[in-house]
Amino acid sequence: MVCRVSQTDRNRRTADLYQWYATLAEASFWVPVFFLYLAAYLPLDAVLILEATYFFGVVVIEVPSGWFSDRLGRRPTMLIGGVLMAASHGLMFTGPWMAAGGSIESPLFFLFGAALILRAGGMAFRSGTDTALHYDALCACGARDEFAAREARASRRRFYGAAAAALIGGAAALIDLRAPYLLSFCAAVAIILVVLRMHEPSVHADDRSTAHLVRQIGACIGQWRSGLLLLLFLYAAMMIVLNHIPYEYFQPYIEAVLGSDGTAVAATPAVAGAHVAVTFFIAGWVGARSIRLRDKVGLWAVLLLATALQAAIIGLMWMWVSVPIMLVLLLRSCPRALMTPPLNAAVTGAVPTRLRATYLSLQSLAGRLSFSGTLLLLTLAVPVTARAEWATIHVQIGLSAIGGLVCVVLVAAVWAGSLRRSEPKR
Repeated sequence: MVCRVSQTDRNRRTADLYQWYATLAEASFWVPVFFLYLAAYLPLDAVLILEATYFFGVVVIEVPSGWFSDRLGRRPTMLIGGVLMAASHGLMFTGPWMAAGGSIESPLFFLFGAALILRAGGMAFRSGTDTALHYDALCACGARDEFAAREARASRRRFYGAAAAALIGGAAALIDLRAPYLLSFCAAVAIILVVLRMHEPSVHADDRSTAHLVRQIGACIGQWRSGLLLLLFLYAAMMIVLNHIPYEYFQPYIEAVLGSDGTAVAATPAVAGAHVAVTFFIAGWVGARSIRLRDKVGLWAVLLLATALQAAIIGLMWMWVSVPIMLVLLLRSCPRALMTPPLNAAVTGAVPTRLRATYLSLQSLAGRLSFSGTLLLLTLAVPVTARAEWATIHVQIGLSAIGGLVCVVLVAAVWAGSLRRSEPKR
């Protein structure tokens, strides 16, 4: 009896520590300057290829990391992710001291590429596994019904942690563009320490996967027999692409606005940092209320609202370069905040424990692979030697706006279908 209470307490403490983990997980101090940082040493085509390389790296590592988690445990998988993330940030910080840049053939291009591959591994080893650990820990201590509300609270903490990191990182970049990567290295070390204090959630023996990787993937695909899970899988992949477009281009957009107003472009890192901070604070407020909104209007209505909002933001970025639209960009993380807790709540509980991390990783992989391909296609829309200037970027955002409109139409059709199915039969 004493042993059972102790195990329950450990699982409860792990679920509580997850809230601190969530605060640190998105504390990426480099977010306000990553585009400016890479563009300071490399041409535009090299910057976009590096970003595509990162997403391709996640694609390669994503599903094996989920299978590793389902087979060997959540905690060791998350520890590996933390170590890889720390190594990535350390390499990004020291890179300009170690190698020369200037072109796609330069040593610094390949060094940055290695750092981004490490970051891809860090993201992959925590993607899906952290959500699965949270759910497993709550199930193990008899608090499964708390998952949706706690996941919404964790979403708020993620955004608030990201907001504080963006504000600090943008200010630190005024001293040196490399400083945000040093701060991110420290945050990654803190994540490792938090995960070390966690315990592997206690599960039944048959809840651990014994299948090899190919069979595990096949079992995950078999979950699509549920039409709802298939639609949610496709939606999640689509929104990873759509949500990343404003993320990818908001820094050069701010730079274009500051330049058009005659303001010193040197202020861009601090302005971008403050902009990101406010963006994430707003998103944190929205994310904490996403489950309540879902309960009022339904799952697909919330998902449609998220899609329409992001598509509208991309369209406005394309049509105007102005301070008012820069303020509208403060809402760019609200779609992710709106969709993530309801989506996690709908998917996580519907997938068996032995498949959960692999399935969530497969879902993330589909989106990241799609975005990697999107980045490569966008590079084909501009000259190979083009610099990171607004005239070039404007073309890419215009193509993205058309894609966003198509996404809204598709989700609206699914929402309308869900309404018809829920109507009482006469």
